[in-house]
Amino acid sequence: MPRKCRTVWMVAVVVALSPAMRSATAAEETSRGLGGVANRSLAEEFASPPPSARPGVYWVWLNGVVDRAQLVRDLEEYKAKGIAKAYIFDCGARDPEDLIPEGPPFMGRESLETIGHAIREAMRLGIEIGLTTSSSWNAGGPWVTPEHASMGLVYSQTVVRGPSRFSDILPFPKVPSKTPKGPGGRPLYHKDVAVVAVRAAEVESAVVEDVDSVVDLSDRLDENGRLAWDVPAGTWTVLRFVCTNTGQALALPSPKSQGLAIDHFSADATRMHFEFFIDKLQQELGDLTKTALTTLYLCSYELRGAAWTPDFLQQFERRRGYDMTRYLPVLAGTVIQSKKVSDRFLHDYRKTQGDLLVDAFYRTAREVCRSRGLLLCAEAGGPGPPLHQVPVDALKAQGAVDIARGEFWTDEHYFVVKETACAAHVYGKRIVDQEAFTSWAHWQYGPFDLKPLADRALCDGANLFTFHMSPHSPPEAGLPGWVYHAGTHINPNLVWWPKAGPFVDYLARCSHLLQQGLFVGDVCYYYGDEGFNFVPPKQVDPSLGFGYDYDVVNPEVILTRMKAAGGRLVLPDGMNYEILVLPDDDAIDLEVLRKLEELVRAGATVVGRKPVLATGLAGYPQSDAEVHDIAERMWGPCDGETVTEHACGAGKVIWGPSPREILEARGVGPDFRCFGRHQETALDYLHRRDGETDIYFVRNKNERWAEADCVFRVAGKAPELWMPDAGQIRKQLVYRAVEGGTQVPIRLGPHGSVFVVFREKAPSEHLTSVRPDRISMFPALPSETPEMAEVEVFRGDQGEVELMVSQPGAYVLETSRGGRRKVDVASVPQARELGGPWEVFFPADWGAPASQEFPKLISWTEHGNEGIKYFSGTARYETEFEIPAELLTADLRLFLDLGQVKNVANVAVNGQVLGILWKPPFAVEITAAANPGANRLTVEVANTWSNRLVGDAQSTDGKTYCRTNMTRSLTWRRSWKDTPLLDSGLLGPVRLVPVKRIRIGP
Repeated sequence: MPRKCRTVWMVAVVVALSPAMRSATAAEETSRGLGGVANRSLAEEFASPPPSARPGVYWVWLNGVVDRAQLVRDLEEYKAKGIAKAYIFDCGARDPEDLIPEGPPFMGRESLETIGHAIREAMRLGIEIGLTTSSSWNAGGPWVTPEHASMGLVYSQTVVRGPSRFSDILPFPKVPSKTPKGPGGRPLYHKDVAVVAVRAAEVESAVVEDVDSVVDLSDRLDENGRLAWDVPAGTWTVLRFVCTNTGQALALPSPKSQGLAIDHFSADATRMHFEFFIDKLQQELGDLTKTALTTLYLCSYELRGAAWTPDFLQQFERRRGYDMTRYLPVLAGTVIQSKKVSDRFLHDYRKTQGDLLVDAFYRTAREVCRSRGLLLCAEAGGPGPPLHQVPVDALKAQGAVDIARGEFWTDEHYFVVKETACAAHVYGKRIVDQEAFTSWAHWQYGPFDLKPLADRALCDGANLFTFHMSPHSPPEAGLPGWVYHAGTHINPNLVWWPKAGPFVDYLARCSHLLQQGLFVGDVCYYYGDEGFNFVPPKQVDPSLGFGYDYDVVNPEVILTRMKAAGGRLVLPDGMNYEILVLPDDDAIDLEVLRKLEELVRAGATVVGRKPVLATGLAGYPQSDAEVHDIAERMWGPCDGETVTEHACGAGKVIWGPSPREILEARGVGPDFRCFGRHQETALDYLHRRDGETDIYFVRNKNERWAEADCVFRVAGKAPELWMPDAGQIRKQLVYRAVEGGTQVPIRLGPHGSVFVVFREKAPSEHLTSVRPDRISMFPALPSETPEMAEVEVFRGDQGEVELMVSQPGAYVLETSRGGRRKVDVASVPQARELGGPWEVFFPADWGAPASQEFPKLISWTEHGNEGIKYFSGTARYETEFEIPAELLTADLRLFLDLGQVKNVANVAVNGQVLGILWKPPFAVEITAAANPGANRLTVEVANTWSNRLVGDAQSTDGKTYCRTNMTRSLTWRRSWKDTPLLDSGLLGPVRLVPVKRIRIGP
């Protein structure tokens, strides 16, 4: 797109008065070379982002079926559109019509040859390859034998009465129906864990006053399951605990790739699985470090019933410091000593499960990958509640892998972004990867539908996108072809795929800037040491309030990475926070409390209530006494009401005031504030700092224009606007120094976004206001042209100030030194609508006529011709129009505004292609392409597959055009016949919009 496209519609009142403030050239930029070509500047990388910032895709091979020629075309299309990485994802198809044939077994000979071919072709094209370590999920496959498969703990109960002599075989516990079994129905793998006796007839309702009264009979059980015991007086229940397989299989493997999931709590099982996997790859490819394969990938943990591993008792004692055998009845429902004591044990039990999942699975997998020159990427922290209860400290799990990946859906309920971002920030990782745009919808979305979701993820901390999903579909599958049961589908069969490049570039530019430097957050929240712990979607604590950002931290980071310096909490990579906020809980991990005392004495500030108990059962009750003693030293007389602060060493503890009150009292104002012209204005932001450069990403949360004065907590620097849609950088000429930072007027289109970057020292004089000569900074806009600002300001080619004016009148310029200048604009030509008629050309063989005249612009779905009504694809609009010579004078710039477009368009005037438009405002400058008199306009518009699928479902004569295995639409609950049609085509109104260009000397 030409460099000056869409100027009037772009972000704000822009850029500075002094000639020294001219836009820096690429040669003047500081050399960086981060993830791209060596020595490229940040501005150059912003214009053309490096592969490290470019999106990836889940490249789904459904049922393991792959067409070699199409495989190459897929990769070539990825390269052409700016996709930098493809994760091969062998998976089964939920295919009600049984349309997709059965492919070869995953990781068998034919599969490996195809994977090798894909990796070699990707190497040729410069695309990275990742590979999922199973067919579907979770980790596992047909090579997993029962001793390495997912384990659970089962038990049987035998009631005995004493005094008596008991000598009998204890019944073998009932096992899950899917447990692999041998002759006689006995599990192929099983191991007795323990035998304990409880003085009660029913353990589910029993209360045992003392753990010592639980009798450990494990050493009295022989190899045949016979127990010999002299039973004391009373009624006893004998519990036989056995470890055996759950039978958990892969979730949705390709038909010939069924297998068991591994024991995720076993380092031996993890090592076996990954070494088998990598050995196979090396047999096919040789030295993997010399190939395009860089990463192995683990999907989200979604096992059911996995709760044990053969050495769990030993692992528990090593990690928690006591033998859990006598507490095993708690897992059967028994209360031992008291509910509080039993809950303490369950806390330790769940924490051990979480530790094992991290250490035995994620850390071991990473170690094996690194030993073979590969990286490990994993959705290690989710999806978490409410979808799954994953037994893990999510931050710890994400910190244990090389590339932490979260996920977000088009459904608001599932947004695992903030958690992944926090993990990256507190563990010193640069990349916050996201499985992006997951949904149950099929072919419903254009790129602008996806943009608000991407922007929300960016404000939550994401800085890399991996599309879910990009199905491989051979030509014989037709269009839209074979797809995975969940979307959103991003592949070369997409209707708007030929026009997808600018959207992909947008994501890459945003990602690249947000990979720079460090996240800026003032508050660090400690989320406790529960075994199952997750970070919810970004939700600023009301007591903190909008304008501040935060991270969440876990015990491991506090204990191993956090220090106090200069009154702040700091991490080894430079992350730092003003305060640490504790959870609202009476209990705290003793080891963490010891470290907090150390941090406070070194100058840190900790906020929260005084703890009175230790978590867990280790060291109890002495642990409670030590918590009390440390808390007394740290909190002193603080009660949260009459006394709210207590000095401890060089730092302090605060209990009572809100985090916002504390920050403001310390002189730390909001990092971002906005004052919108409209009550409905809603902006969000994220801030990163790279050395002396501050980078803010700002988004408009609404599908309407937004105007606001935004205050950034940066002083003495001049703002720049970096536009991620076009890759342009502009000096922001209009801003003012205010209390708490720098105020910048921002103007954003519907769901618009911009980076505000502070790099250079502000000049001694600059513009502080450019406005119509009336009181309002942002005057009322003409209701019929809400996208037009009355005046915008730019730096001209010779360093002069340029006003771009859409309405006549007097305009006042004010400077930081009190200067004031008035500019009179006598007239500005009015916008002109191009009414048509329009000749619309449709491709052959898709139901629509070859061409159709549209007297006026309407949605295709409103057309009387059913071939047009249900059309999916790309249609070409053509019309002739006149431009009066007075609209092409040197002091005017001429824009073409397409109005509403569904979904993506590219524009040509007089044969000159002006670019792809994928979001509002759908507008482009045509000054250089326009002629006085007759002109020809061509607009190509692409929609989605949805309408044609609806039309096929409505067919009464059996005539259809599409082929796909996904014969139902949204969430499989609705047939295509019942799916609402989506507006499509060029809806307009299409207008010529002249803007006055007025040069003012420096």
